[in-house]
Amino acid sequence: MKIKLSYRIIILLFVGIFSTACEDQLLDFPPQTQIEDGAIIISQSSADKALIGVYSSLKGIAGTAILTYETAADNVVLASLRTVVVPVLKADGGVTGGADRTNGGGYGSYYTLINRANHVITDVENLSDALFTTNNKNRILAEAYTLRAFAYFDLARTYGNIPIILTPSTATNQIGIKKSQKVDVLKQVESDLDKAEAKLTGTNWGTNKGRVSIWAVYAFKARLYLYQERWTDAETYSSKLINNTDLKLTTLVAGSNWYETRFSTEGIFEAASSTTEGNPIRSNFATAAEGGLGDFIVSPDFAILLNDPLKGGKRSIYQKYDTSLAGWLVRIYNKSDKSSSVFLFRLAEQYLIRAEARLNKLTPDINGAISDINVIKTRAAVPTITTPTTLSAADLLLVVENENRYEFAFEGHRYGDIIRTKRAGVVFGAYEPKYTDPRYWVVPIPTSELKNDPDLEQNGDGVY
Repeated sequence: MKIKLSYRIIILLFVGIFSTACEDQLLDFPPQTQIEDGAIIISQSSADKALIGVYSSLKGIAGTAILTYETAADNVVLASLRTVVVPVLKADGGVTGGADRTNGGGYGSYYTLINRANHVITDVENLSDALFTTNNKNRILAEAYTLRAFAYFDLARTYGNIPIILTPSTATNQIGIKKSQKVDVLKQVESDLDKAEAKLTGTNWGTNKGRVSIWAVYAFKARLYLYQERWTDAETYSSKLINNTDLKLTTLVAGSNWYETRFSTEGIFEAASSTTEGNPIRSNFATAAEGGLGDFIVSPDFAILLNDPLKGGKRSIYQKYDTSLAGWLVRIYNKSDKSSSVFLFRLAEQYLIRAEARLNKLTPDINGAISDINVIKTRAAVPTITTPTTLSAADLLLVVENENRYEFAFEGHRYGDIIRTKRAGVVFGAYEPKYTDPRYWVVPIPTSELKNDPDLEQNGDGVY
């Protein structure tokens, strides 16, 4: 497993610097700044700067993840193809039946983030600085734990079984660390989030949605518990966000561009961009006339669903028609100055998490789930579900699946939702028969990583 970070120099490329006073603001930060390993974390100031390197990795992998999941699902297609082909991701980083844009899901980049987070966690835990207050130390550690958890969560849901590394490394590859089972990787994610929650509880950190807050930890836990099928816990944590009066669903209206701006009222945690360091995936969706590559467009079938007033409703604003391409383009991430955020967690997801959790409980809460589903449907101006209903819990779970697809179009949710609910054989198998085989429900580890680490084993029992 190749670690693409040398501890000799950590290049900090994140737009923004956290002041030594730890203000929750993103300020301009020169991308050429370097911190040498000999004195990387000796104070609160250097700890904050090292943390920037972790956030820098986050934005890159968040963008890669969206491209990976969207090109492996059925919401977008190649502009040249114009038809839905759910590809099978290959071990060389490419795909069959699709574009070679996934880089194997960004496997090595996740471990770059993990290694950076490990340095911060290890050094800050051991740091004694008279000017480093307990609150500030807890904040930095909580952010690093959460960002590391984010990487392991994505690795687990993408690759399944992967190595867990919790200590910093100066090596260019990591040999001798065997894979852990996916269930154990998710336990590590939970452990990191538990530590982050404990360190953030009772503090006022969290006004900047471009940084980890207690609310981001709550949202992350709600999603984690959904993947673990811990329905009561998922309901509990999603409710924390829903009951937060500072978070409000945005209004969807024609011409709205809430998803092009940073830090909307429903945003919980975003990978922020700026005009100097643009959104990492805008070029894939923007046309050449807009300064992009225009290699992906909305699937014609999905564009019809989004434009259907009974299904997508007002969510049709997530796409726009381009006459030169005679196709529908993704509007999300496409602000002309390239400063659109990559959404990691927003409030709408919490309603659908809670609805799904309520439907899956031993005694399903049908009315409670319908109430949550209707909040999202009402915002989109599509017909709501009336009660009492003849729909079963299983019927309503399919409604939640569809609402997730419409609501989070192009945000990378679709692939994970279909895989985790074990419906890939039905949904994706209709386009690619290989998905009827569960061995294809994990992404193969890139060949380059296998060559660098002979202890690393390929996924899928060699079917790739």
